[in-house]
Formats: sequence, structure tokens, C-alpha cells
Amino acid sequence: MHNTLEGISDKLSEIHSDLESYCSTLNFEEICEFTMDNCNTIPWENLETKGIYLIEIKNNSSFTDFSSWIDHFRTEWEDDMYKKKFVPNLKMKRIREHTELKDWVPLYIGKSKKISGRVHQHIYSAIEKTTFALKLNAREHIKKEQFRLSIIPLPFNNYNWIVPVIESTLRDKLNPIIGKQ
Repeated sequence: MHNTLEGISDKLSEIHSDLESYCSTLNFEEICEFTMDNCNTIPWENLETKGIYLIEIKNNSSFTDFSSWIDHFRTEWEDDMYKKKFVPNLKMKRIREHTELKDWVPLYIGKSKKISGRVHQHIYSAIEKTTFALKLNAREHIKKEQFRLSIIPLPFNNYNWIVPVIESTLRDKLNPIIGKQ
């Protein structure tokens, strides 16, 4: 049975389940906090790895509840000047999972074979570029915000098989408010 397609499928299902269980043991390693004014101090050399990255945004304490905070954030993020510019949108199903306003709000989670390059795109890509990215530095309203960057290095040989499962599981756990999924 192990050489049949059904047998292979059963093995893959077992491996998938093991990966999902393994995700509960993973912890993000905080790399730094940054703003658009000081993002040149990000330790890029610490991001020269394959893996998962998490970008969080700090609640600046101007709001007392998540609903008010997200309404304000949505107004700025979805401004007409940023529409149809290859940027990820707010995800309502993930926003609904947040019931309280915490110090840090998970903004975006992603995977990359070179985290440094991908995070650089999220920060520095120009708004008119067709690269799909957050394009943080191109957004005027973001310049006043504080961010936190964390990673989970995953330098596996089977990256293309393993990391998407880990990313998806962590996305479902953390519910970042922005993304394609």
C-alpha cells in the first residue's frame, strides 16, 4: 500500500498532522522594533535566512478598544491612493478574531527563502511597483507608527513542502490583520 498513491497520500496526511503539532512548539525570535525613521537600523544580517517573519504594529494608546483602533487603521490603510497598488488588504475574518486591543497587533505574517530581502520589499518598495508588498515607507500615515519584527528561522531542505504548512498554521493562530489569505 505504501507505493500506491493512496499510501503516499496517507503518509503525507500524517506528516501534515505532525507539522501542525510541531507548530505549537515554535516561538518567534524578536529581531527589533523600528519606525520608518529608523528602519535603517534593522539588523539585516540577522535576517539572512529562510523562514517565517511576523510584522506587528504598536497600539499607540490613542484608542481604548480594538474596534475603534481598527476602524481608524482601516480608514488610513484603505485610502484611495493605495488601492490597486499591489498591496495586501485587511482580512475581515482575521480581524473578527481580535476581541481586545493589545500593545502589539499582528499586522502581517509571511514566509521567504531570504527574509531580509522580503522584509526590505515590505518596507521600501515604491507604491507604483508591481511587487506585492506592504510598501510601508510609501504610506504617509505609517511614518508615525512603530513596528516589531520577529522571525522563526526554518532552514530546511524541504522548505517548499514544510514552510507553507507552518506559515498557514501560525497565520490561523495569530490572525494578522493584513494579508492575501
